[in-house]
Amino acid sequence: MSAFLLAWGEVVTGVGALVDEALEVEPVGGSSVAWSASRTRLGVSPMPEPTRQETCRARKQTRGAPVTELDAVLDAFVESRRELVLSMLTPPQRTVALQSLETLLEHAKAHFAAKSIEVVKRGLFKHAKVAASKHQYGTSSRPEVYVMECPSCRGPRQTEALTCVFCGSDL
Repeated sequence: MSAFLLAWGEVVTGVGALVDEALEVEPVGGSSVAWSASRTRLGVSPMPEPTRQETCRARKQTRGAPVTELDAVLDAFVESRRELVLSMLTPPQRTVALQSLETLLEHAKAHFAAKSIEVVKRGLFKHAKVAASKHQYGTSSRPEVYVMECPSCRGPRQTEALTCVFCGSDL
């Protein structure tokens, strides 16, 4: 059973890695070295360039490889690992494993479809710098708290006075 778990883990990890590779493709509908290598390794031919752009524009993708291309790559990857995973199981277990593989594919494809049309937020660091530069320190209406303790008796400072309430020494 541990060999099955190892093989299953490789399938799940591989599907996740392929989805991440597809999401990292820049520009939208383009290709990257890693994505091209994965496509070639799995025997999936790339879509023609004009079709790639049209497909992405039609789906209003904001990042990643074309969805149809990812679907083909994921199907090829799972198909290449299917026999290895199923060979270690009994017939009833195979049925459950096949359903699990289909569910894994559906979830991975849905995740990519959702992430590929998600708005990419850029320039947040610039916004944070502007907000920080507008902040005027010391003008806050909230009370400020300074936690201090007496150096001689280690008692906590409880008032604004600069003498310890417990031993009377200077803070």
